Amino acid sequence: MTGTWHSFLVRAGLVVAGVSAPLAANADTRRAPAGNASEVTGADREKAEREAMYAAIRRRFEAAHAIPAFARKYGMKCSACHLAVPVLNQFGQAFKDNGYRMKNGTDDLRANEPAYWPLFAWLWKDYEVDVQRVGGQTVQQQGGISNGALVLGGLGSIGDKVSFRFTPIVYEDGNTLVDHGWIRYNQAFGTDWVNIKVGSAELDLPIYPGREYNMGASRFAVLYAYSVPGSVSRFSVLFPQPGVEIMGHDLGSRNRYSVNLFNTGGAPRAHCVLCSPGIFGRVTHRQEFANGFLRAVKVGVFGAYATWPVGPDTSDLKGQQRLGGDMELWFGSDVLPFRATLMGITGRDDRALVTGATQDPKFNAGMLQLEYVPKLPLVLYGRLQVIRNQRQAVAASPDDFGDQDFQFIGVRHALELNSRFAWLLELTYWRWTIKRIAPGGANVTNHTVWLGTHLDF
Repeated sequence: MTGTWHSFLVRAGLVVAGVSAPLAANADTRRAPAGNASEVTGADREKAEREAMYAAIRRRFEAAHAIPAFARKYGMKCSACHLAVPVLNQFGQAFKDNGYRMKNGTDDLRANEPAYWPLFAWLWKDYEVDVQRVGGQTVQQQGGISNGALVLGGLGSIGDKVSFRFTPIVYEDGNTLVDHGWIRYNQAFGTDWVNIKVGSAELDLPIYPGREYNMGASRFAVLYAYSVPGSVSRFSVLFPQPGVEIMGHDLGSRNRYSVNLFNTGGAPRAHCVLCSPGIFGRVTHRQEFANGFLRAVKVGVFGAYATWPVGPDTSDLKGQQRLGGDMELWFGSDVLPFRATLMGITGRDDRALVTGATQDPKFNAGMLQLEYVPKLPLVLYGRLQVIRNQRQAVAASPDDFGDQDFQFIGVRHALELNSRFAWLLELTYWRWTIKRIAPGGANVTNHTVWLGTHLDF
């Protein structure tokens, strides 16, 4: 019965993806958690790769939450833009698409109090317990307080035409990175349909990890960060990519599009004018209903194509493609809704990216996410993700080698939420199974309980 449900989820997600035509493009800067089809050295190696991915993703996405600085600037409550912090409602999405502008004469810094500056800060800390089982036997248990971090950055508009974001993150272990760094020219040619962003920008994914409820957002990335077993490429749609984004929208962002042209993040560069180019695109449409239990429907299609060098001096570029679609349904109250999101992705890589490959690998993936806000500021949520390798790069590999199943439930509560600061508490549990990667072809399953707190200023 479980296999039937997983098959249904993948197929249903891909039906959504097939509702619209594909685009092409996207990239990344980290390896994903998959085994090597031609060589498996054991569960320890897989665990090391998986933990490296955890760390990389956490460093980029745990810091992306609500920003009380906007509430201070415009004199509004956080709930004006957020369904439940940090997830955006329709008004919040339109505000973001406008370049963090209200377009009512108050966006220019010169129109604000002299004491106001577009700065913000985040702090967080969490406790995590991990249990790993191989072939049904517990092989490791560990728990403890994770390294916290401080974010002190800038974000917003400094005028009608210019918006920006710069987010450095400093961890307790001494690591520092910049989550996003970009400058955007708003309403080029005098229209909302052309806005130009230059720098390292997030790709317009259906559910973006940096805007989700769970602060342990690294576990969200199972589907987005997946790479076929044995691939040398670090391409994924997950991380911000250095390049140029052109996006546009109508009034209220009911119809919107985005196109990113970039250099594939993390790809080697030498003796090339445009190294490892890639492209990503997405189109969405939202329909709202004045009456009835169904309040809104949003559908979208997205696609990515990126290249990775396999020859000397970063030559001989080989391609990877990701195509997908999504559907989002809002039920019940506009203020306290029940939201369901279904997404499907299919991916294909060139065989030259996998050592010893005899054919182009291909995979399908699906996700179902459910969210319910029974009473502000409380939110309950759950997520299912499945990944199935349709064709292995090495023909002799088992059909289900590297397949993944992921289940997740969580609860989040805002203890304080005002224009000066937000204090959030979250408890989550997830189960993640990766098939046939351990010695002897055994499955590896990780169980995790995560308790975290977060302060936003």
